Amino acid sequence: MSFFEKEYIKKYHRFIAATDEVGRGPLAGPVVATSVCFDGDLKKIKNIVSRLEGFGVTDSKKLTDNKRRKILQELNIDYSKEFGEFDIDGQLLKYRTVEKCNQYIEEHNILKSSLDAMKEAVASFGLREGVVLIDGNKKFDFPEADLYPIVKGDSKSVLIGLSSIIAKIYRDDLMIKFSRDFPHYGFEKNAGYPTAVHRAGISEHGITPIHRKTFKGVKEFVNGREVL
Repeated sequence: MSFFEKEYIKKYHRFIAATDEVGRGPLAGPVVATSVCFDGDLKKIKNIVSRLEGFGVTDSKKLTDNKRRKILQELNIDYSKEFGEFDIDGQLLKYRTVEKCNQYIEEHNILKSSLDAMKEAVASFGLREGVVLIDGNKKFDFPEADLYPIVKGDSKSVLIGLSSIIAKIYRDDLMIKFSRDFPHYGFEKNAGYPTAVHRAGISEHGITPIHRKTFKGVKEFVNGREVL
């Protein structure tokens, strides 16, 4: 992965942020977005990106669960928290994770929920006059910065890749917790995605309060039994 971010940084930019989401496809649970931000001397960003590459940061989908967790542990990122900071060679970076629950998804649809989560994560830094790299081909309304949607950005931009790793582990751990309350759906392994075990659980036990009732594979059971 080359120094992809440099193509988007202008002289007037005061910060760079990247954001990605996890959980658009599952039948249950929230969609989660994380943003990673650096608002220090942007001349240092090349070294930061290089160091992150050295830790193995890339698209979370290309990494095993153990590798994702190892990377975050080595970076001293507490992925269980919704926000925090970490240091790369004396340069401070920030991260923010936002989740939009299944009820929000049902009301607003999954695309808007994903974009809203990413926007909220970026906006939480309270910064202006910067650049934001967004994974995908859509962008949200955020006049405080120049926005660049990047298809497959999590495999091109190290900062987007790191955002994807944090969001992935945060959401996976959340679904593991849900599996303790709702043990028949395999959430601890499938993270809410429509696997055979998950579909069988819905068919046999009904839907749970965290299921997305507007999604195919769930809405057919809305009038049936719901697990409380």
